[in-house]
Amino acid sequence: MNEKQYGPDVTDTAFRATDIGPLPKSPKERARVGEELQPVGNYAGTIPYLGTIQDVEALQDHERSDPEFTSKDWWWDHQKIRFLNDKLGFKFLILVVPISWVITLWIGGPALMIWALGEMQFVAELPALVVGVFIILFILGWFAFAVWATPITTNWLMSTGMGFVLKPFEKAINQRLDKILEDGCSEFNRVTGQVRLAMGGGRFFKAPFVEFDAYVDRVIQQSGVFYRLILVHRYTQKSFHKMAFSSIEASKSEVLATWDMLQTYMDVTQPLPDTPRLEPFRHLDPVTAEHDKRTGRNPRCWRDLDLEAWKNGEGWNEVHRRQESYPWGERTCKLTPQLGKISMEEYRKLRPADAWPI
Repeated sequence: MNEKQYGPDVTDTAFRATDIGPLPKSPKERARVGEELQPVGNYAGTIPYLGTIQDVEALQDHERSDPEFTSKDWWWDHQKIRFLNDKLGFKFLILVVPISWVITLWIGGPALMIWALGEMQFVAELPALVVGVFIILFILGWFAFAVWATPITTNWLMSTGMGFVLKPFEKAINQRLDKILEDGCSEFNRVTGQVRLAMGGGRFFKAPFVEFDAYVDRVIQQSGVFYRLILVHRYTQKSFHKMAFSSIEASKSEVLATWDMLQTYMDVTQPLPDTPRLEPFRHLDPVTAEHDKRTGRNPRCWRDLDLEAWKNGEGWNEVHRRQESYPWGERTCKLTPQLGKISMEEYRKLRPADAWPI
């Protein structure tokens, strides 16, 4: 396939499952109970059905404010999938304001009332029963008020209120937030065939996609057995499981479909996976545009979708059925036969200069 078919931006290092070159073997075999190594280059053409509804909602909501999808806040396109690592500290920072407000709202009223009663001299002269009944009725009334006020006031606080308070500092905050996001931003790059995984502190692990092995990991919890996707760099054994794509799922096929979607995305010989977040960019990828023209795909399939009707009809059921019924165990790997066909010393000379050293 020539450059025009791939697109002018696609580099020689882009991933092509039909053209995987010789690779060295891993210096250390990985064998852990509960982890299943996944094949490379054999595609099911499925999408994670549990995530599809959220993706459709995100797609349709974003189009209302940014119909051309040019905003830097939209992190998926035909060249890169960007995502944040699972950072507990960052999530806590985002939630600390609304949580603090809700606690203050629910506890502050009764606490202030009890303090005020203690400061009023005439209250001490009232019968204890009267004071006790008043306190109980006040607290019940306050909690009823808090139930009504919590969603309204919290939404106002996180939008108008915070916006007003932080307006003078908006530029500095945006710059700081951009830095925090960039520090935790990882990406799958379809154009270059590289994967960049944030390690915190401004450090990134970058290596060719072909060097990563995917495992489905079993997670044993009190409520049962769950599954998640782990990416392991074959030559350093660095393991990445706190990614946006490593969420713990009850369905194993959901994790298998996630891996299928990711490797299909990275393979420039394949059309982009038909997932909602990529729809606005399908026409910009030559392989995908040709595929959609040949199959007659509606270019606004997901954006114009009646989501409620789709969830309650055959659309949702078909996605689920295809994922659950696919013969996952019959896939073959196009990468494994290439392992051991080159020495590590020779392979190091072929790797990108900015890749993590091996």
